[in-house]
This record gives sequence, structure tokens and C-alpha cells, in this order.
Amino acid sequence: MNRWLIGVVLSLLASLPARAEWVERVEDGIMGTRIAVELWASDAAQGRAAIDAVLTEMRRVDEAMSTYKPTSELSVINAQAAQRPVQISPELFDLLEKSLDYSRATDGAFDITYASVGYLYDFRQRVRPTDEQIEAALPGINYRHVILDREARTVRFARAGVRIDLGGIGKGHAVDRGIAVLQARGIEHALVTAGGDSRIIGDRFGNPWVVGIRHPDRKDEVIARIPLEDAAISTSGDYERYFDESGVRYHHIIDP
Repeated sequence: MNRWLIGVVLSLLASLPARAEWVERVEDGIMGTRIAVELWASDAAQGRAAIDAVLTEMRRVDEAMSTYKPTSELSVINAQAAQRPVQISPELFDLLEKSLDYSRATDGAFDITYASVGYLYDFRQRVRPTDEQIEAALPGINYRHVILDREARTVRFARAGVRIDLGGIGKGHAVDRGIAVLQARGIEHALVTAGGDSRIIGDRFGNPWVVGIRHPDRKDEVIARIPLEDAAISTSGDYERYFDESGVRYHHIIDP
């Protein structure tokens, strides 16, 4: 049984059938989380090359969409989009468009502009904003502040103080890109995981992959197990990125 950082447990519950010649898992810190790729290939060299290609693709996504890299497309947007339209790549434009679609579908429960307040927290350093800082930053949270122009392929912010973060969708996008890389190489049985976002292609040679959901209050326990084939799953919880202060838990899941 394997525990992942954001509450996903991916378990292989039976022995590998004889016709599967090779299995490997590679983990690499990308996008501020744990990345894992596991697959079956016709030979070890093919499998290693496929995993290398997945990790290269996920690093590329991270370079474009990280808020921690000042040269990333996303950082440029946050620095300039309140002053002028910023032209961006087709990939990032499509992801922003999808994010706004989700915001409309959830009536703002999913909102990439949460970062207008979210960036004020530093969970590693146990730093949280004051009530006054939150109140001053709150007007920046509204997905309607993000204005896209498909013809010009630009994004701009309708007001100052808006920041966006793709933490709620970017890892899932990177996982999808990793799966696309594997499928292009003819891999038919694999899983790719980035933190709490996982996608599975195929079965495990006649048996489903089994995803275990970590108990939110007891880290060594699994609260549910779900058999999956050709599926994706995403989990999150307040038990990974957080700190407790005066009996209050401050964590990364913010209600916009």
C-alpha cells in the first residue's frame, strides 16, 4: 500500500500476472509535491524512457504555471495583467478558460482568484494574514475579474489586487499531460499521480487498480477503497498543508 501526500493511497492488492514483464515506480519532486509514475511496458528500457518523458512534460508544465517561479507565464500574469492584457500560450489560455467554466458551474465555489487572499498565508513558516489584511484583499476574489480574449489570446484583470493560482487544477492538468505522453508511446496500463491527483489507464491486467482514501484524522488508516479502471480521482484535505494556532487550524483549502 502506498500513501501519497494529499490523502491518496494507491494499492496493488494482488501479485503481478506473469505476462507483465516489468513494473517500476519513479518519484520526483515537481510542482511542490510528490510525482509518481507506475506502468507496465514490453521491456525495461521502454518503460524507463516513458517515465522520463512524463517527468520532462510535468516539469514543462511546472515552468509555465508555477507561482513560485518569477519567469513563469502565471507569474507574469499576476505581475502585469492588472495594468494591461497579457498574451499567453494556447495551453494556458485553454486552462484559464476551463477554470472560469468551472467557476460559473459551481457559482464561484471553484475560483482561481482565491490567491488574492491565499498568497498571504505561508504554512511552512506558520504565517497567516491579519483580519485587516484579509478584508483589504477580499475584493480581489471574484472569477469575473479575469477577462479573456480568445481572438487575441490574452488575459487581463478587471481591477488591481487580483492574483490567480492554478493549484486546484494545474496538477490535474499535468497528470493528464503525463497520461497523454504515455498513450502516445503505446503504454496501455499505468498510473500517474501528482499529490492528490491521480489518473489510471487500463486495468492491472485483469484486476482493477484500488485507490484507498486516507482517513482525515488518522493518517495511518484508510477510510475507503475504490476499484478503478480508466479513471481519474482527486482528493484534498486540511491535514497536509496547515498549522494550528490557539486551537484553530489554518489550512490551504479556502472558501472563496
